[in-house]
Amino acid sequence: MKEFVSHSQRAQTQARAARQPIPFSERLSYSPKEFGEVNGRSATWGYRQIYSGKIKVISDAGRLLIPCSEVERFLARASEYNPQHKEKTSGNENGGEK
Repeated sequence: MKEFVSHSQRAQTQARAARQPIPFSERLSYSPKEFGEVNGRSATWGYRQIYSGKIKVISDAGRLLIPCSEVERFLARASEYNPQHKEKTSGNENGGEK
C-alpha cells in the first residue's frame, strides 16, 4: 500500500537543497537590494537609482536584475569631490524688510 506523504514531508529537489549563495564578486547580476548592499546603502537607495534612470536593469526576467557591467559603469563615473559653497540668502533682497 502506498503511504501518504504531505507536501511538507517531501524531499527538496537537489537544486533547491544544494543551492549555495554565490559570492558578490562572482555574480553576473544583482537585485536592487544586493546593489545597495554592495555600495554600502539600503535597498531603497538601490531602487531610487533605478527609478531616477542612473542604473539600467533587466526587467523581463521576472524580477529586476542589475548586470555587473551596469554596476561597473555606475562606479566608473567616480570623480574628485569638489563641493560648491553656496551663500545662504534670507529669501528676499531687502534683508527681511517690507
